[in-house]
Amino acid sequence: MKNNYIELVLTAKNEFRAEASFEINGMLFSKVNVKVDTGCPRTSFPMLKLGISDTEAYKLKVRDCGDKRVAKSISFGVNDTKQKKDEDKKKFKSQRYMELNSISFKHTAKDFSLNDLSLGDIDVLVSYDRVGNILIGMDILKKLEIHIGTLATGETVLLACSKDNLSDEYRLRLNSLFDVRKVVY
Repeated sequence: MKNNYIELVLTAKNEFRAEASFEINGMLFSKVNVKVDTGCPRTSFPMLKLGISDTEAYKLKVRDCGDKRVAKSISFGVNDTKQKKDEDKKKFKSQRYMELNSISFKHTAKDFSLNDLSLGDIDVLVSYDRVGNILIGMDILKKLEIHIGTLATGETVLLACSKDNLSDEYRLRLNSLFDVRKVVY
């Protein structure tokens, strides 16, 4: 069943978590735990975290490294040193992609849904060496109408729907959660 909106409760770790379903590289993934991260500019999928084997990840990395049609980029974590960043940038410029753990590849996640809210086909960054969180970044979140607020119970809730479908169901839920009398769009 597809939803018209998503409703997420902030966890004890101060995270919004959801379940995503999609197809990528011909593989189907269902009800994958993802982190909604407003501080992340691009959605990123560490394939090892999705449960593929090291061997399969290596094969896919070799394929993507050799395919000029697959867009490549490098990104760094908050703990990466300036020295590592500089070294990786040189390797990337020299097209020594297989030596880089910081490399990501642009792919399309087909039929992407977040807590059963269908968002269609979306571009994501895929990495084959990392095992961190699967992050839903601002590239996807900017396509949603999002409201975050605190309920009378003290819970913090994120309510969101596609900007293309501001349904009555969403507006009713928005009003019931946050006592919004009139929302102007």
